[in-house]
Amino acid sequence: MPINPWRSLPPHRSLGVYTEHGLTPTLLREFISSARQAGCIEIYDPFVGSGVVVTYAQETCMASAGADSNPWSLLLSRAKTLPLDWHALKSWAEDARMLVNSLKPLVPSPRLARYHDAKTLEDLGRLRALVEEAPEEWRPLLLAVLARVAYKWSRLRRTPAPRFREGVTRSAGSVYADFFRLLGEAVKELESRRFCGPVALFQADSSSWMPRRVCGVVTSPPFANNIDYVRHTMLELLWSGLARSSEDLGRLRSAQVPACEAAARSWKPLSTRPWLVELVSRVGGSRAVGFRRFLLQYFRAMETHFSLLSEALEWEAWYTVGDSVLGGAYIPTHELLAKLAEESGLKAQIKPLGPRMKPGRTIYLLRLTPRR
Repeated sequence: MPINPWRSLPPHRSLGVYTEHGLTPTLLREFISSARQAGCIEIYDPFVGSGVVVTYAQETCMASAGADSNPWSLLLSRAKTLPLDWHALKSWAEDARMLVNSLKPLVPSPRLARYHDAKTLEDLGRLRALVEEAPEEWRPLLLAVLARVAYKWSRLRRTPAPRFREGVTRSAGSVYADFFRLLGEAVKELESRRFCGPVALFQADSSSWMPRRVCGVVTSPPFANNIDYVRHTMLELLWSGLARSSEDLGRLRSAQVPACEAAARSWKPLSTRPWLVELVSRVGGSRAVGFRRFLLQYFRAMETHFSLLSEALEWEAWYTVGDSVLGGAYIPTHELLAKLAEESGLKAQIKPLGPRMKPGRTIYLLRLTPRR
C-alpha cells in the first residue's frame, strides 16, 4: 500500500492532499460502518487537514464536521465538498481562457516574489485576478487549482519541508495551459462525486474548542515530529490571500497545536506532568532547548484537547498517531497521548497499523471511549 493512497483517488488526485498518516480508505470505511451501527448520525474530525475524512463521509451519505486552525485546510476541504453548477463553470472556463491575458496581475503578497521568477509571477497574478472575478462560490475550487499550479512553478520543492530549488523557468503559455487543464481534471472528478452527506467546517484551535457533543471522532492529529504545517502550506496561504505577510503567517503558527519549534511560543503553557517532563529531558543535541519546549507545549495542548473530548464524546474517537525520534530520544507519541487521554477520563486502546516512511517507525490507532 502506498504511503498516501488518497493521492491516486479523486478529488484528492487533482486538488492535492497532505500525508494523511494512517487514515486509509479501509480504516475510514470501518469507522463509518461502526459509527452507523452505534447510532451516530454525524462524525467529527478536529484536525481536518486536506479533508479526507469529510470528503469520504460525504460520499457515504454520512453527515460530518471538521475543524482546523489553518484556513487553507478549510478552503481545500470546501473545494472538495461543495457542489457547484459544473456546466456553468466549464462554460466560464472556456471564456476565461481568452480573457486572462488581458487582466492586470493581482499578487496578494510581496513575499510571493521570492518564490517565482518575474514572468511566472505576472502570469500567476493574472490567474489570481481571474479568480477574483469569478462567482464567490467557485473561488475555493479555483484557488485550490491555482495553488497547485503556483507550487509546480515555484522555486520550492518538498524534502519533505519546502526548500528553494534553482533553475525553474516556465513560459507564459504553459502556466495558463496548466491551470485550465488541471481545472478541467478537477471538475471532471468532482462532477462524478456523490455530494450526499452534509459537511460543516469551522476555523478553530481544537486544543481550546470543540462542539458540545460529538458522537464519533476520527482524525490524524499533528504528530510531535517537528513539522511546521503552516510552512507546508505557506505558498497556498499567500496566493489565496489568507495570509499576506510574515506577521500573518506567525499568527497562524501561534494558533496551531505546537508540533514544531516554529510554532512554540514563550507565552504558551508547558505540560508540568512529571513523567512527561522526565521523558522530554532525555532529548539532547544542539536543538535540545527548542525541541523540549515545543514537545512540552504540544503535549499540554493535547491534554486540553482530550479534556474537551472527554466532556463531549458519546461513542468512540479514533486517532492515527506515529512515534518520533528527536535529539536522539525516542518519543512514543501514541503511548504518551494514550496516557494523557486516560488521565482526562477516557479509556484508551492502542493498535499498530503499519510502518511509517522512516525505517523503525510505526503508525498506531489510538481508540478512545468515554468512561461514563
